[in-house]
Amino acid sequence: MFEDCIRHWRAFGRDRRGATAVEFGLIGIPLFFTLLGTVEAGFDLYNRNVLDNVTQEIARQIMTGAVQSMTINNQPISAAQFRTNVVCPLLPATYSCNNVIVNVQTFTEAAYPGGFYNFVNSAQSRLNAPPLSNTLTSFCIGATGAYVLLQILYPLPLMTNVFAPGTVTTFNGQKVRLLFSNAAFKNEPFPAGSYVPPSGC
Repeated sequence: MFEDCIRHWRAFGRDRRGATAVEFGLIGIPLFFTLLGTVEAGFDLYNRNVLDNVTQEIARQIMTGAVQSMTINNQPISAAQFRTNVVCPLLPATYSCNNVIVNVQTFTEAAYPGGFYNFVNSAQSRLNAPPLSNTLTSFCIGATGAYVLLQILYPLPLMTNVFAPGTVTTFNGQKVRLLFSNAAFKNEPFPAGSYVPPSGC
């Protein structure tokens, strides 16, 4: 009887039929989260690159006076029309145009702390993000020769809550990653008098 017990325990110790399942259980979870993190980081980089390309394209349109020459019902294009008709068509179809935040401001050529430095944080390490509402942003695209700062922000919903590279905040009750792109430039000498900035710009 005792010998039978020993023989059964030895057979159990040599049995490898469940080893693969146990080993996969040990490495499967870390592997899954590594793959998930890779996908999340890749998705983040892709969307940042898309937003940067769109920002540069729109900056070129403002710089050359193309946006300034746009009219709707014989009226200069408004901030909402600019966002709907110019910005959003260049973004991926998965982006909600209602969540796209656009801020366009002009500035003067001046030494610190004036001019462009008005948009920089106190440590001069980065640009300040615009408000998270289009009702609080500016739309001053500038006439010929004006210095312009274009900022486009998009609150990208998170794929998961596990990996979240970049700035994460709450937007409309949802956890999002803020994608933020900037372009500072000087408008080219397009025909003078073709665009008159509205008051306050």
